[in-house]
Amino acid sequence: MSYHRRVDILNRMLPWDGWGGRIMATVMASGNADMEVAAVELVDPQPDSSVVMIGCGPGVGVVAAARRVSNGMVIGLDPSAVMVERSRTRCRRARVEHLTRVERAAAESLPLPDGSQDAVVSVNNIQLWNDRSVGLNECARVLAPQGVVVVLLHTWAIPDAVPNDEWVGQLCADLSARDIRMEPTQTRRFRSGPAVVLLGRSAR
Repeated sequence: MSYHRRVDILNRMLPWDGWGGRIMATVMASGNADMEVAAVELVDPQPDSSVVMIGCGPGVGVVAAARRVSNGMVIGLDPSAVMVERSRTRCRRARVEHLTRVERAAAESLPLPDGSQDAVVSVNNIQLWNDRSVGLNECARVLAPQGVVVVLLHTWAIPDAVPNDEWVGQLCADLSARDIRMEPTQTRRFRSGPAVVLLGRSAR
């Protein structure tokens, strides 16, 4: 079975919408919170930064980033209507809705202009993209010169078709091929388990 087919089946099985999606959103808001905050710290957004959070889930990272951009904009994108609803609600309750925009969208089709984002962030979702090559092309397209790419992913969520090191190495190679200069890969332990931490900067 192809990788794309396995990802499609997994995305269909996981409860991203409906009552299952609401339960998943609650679990993610707690379980992934420290990873979302860590991703924002790696970005280190400036007051006027533009940041896009791909697969933003219930919006913990969107709010964390918005609190750092007093004159910028944080864009949260997620293909799940439930996650978009939860993210918008979280932004409204945190009083950062004027600094955020949350929409339904997948990594393979980012509704953003070329070179418009100072940072592109993915936390625990790149393994679920339907077409990683197309998604990475989109990340590179919207990234501004000298912009930052941050990817965090649980080691237990890495697809088991190939060894973890090989999978991560190929991802770094794919990003490098898109003019993103990668820093050494790290593995950090979070509340929900160890995760690979990748950071790269646009070489343009």
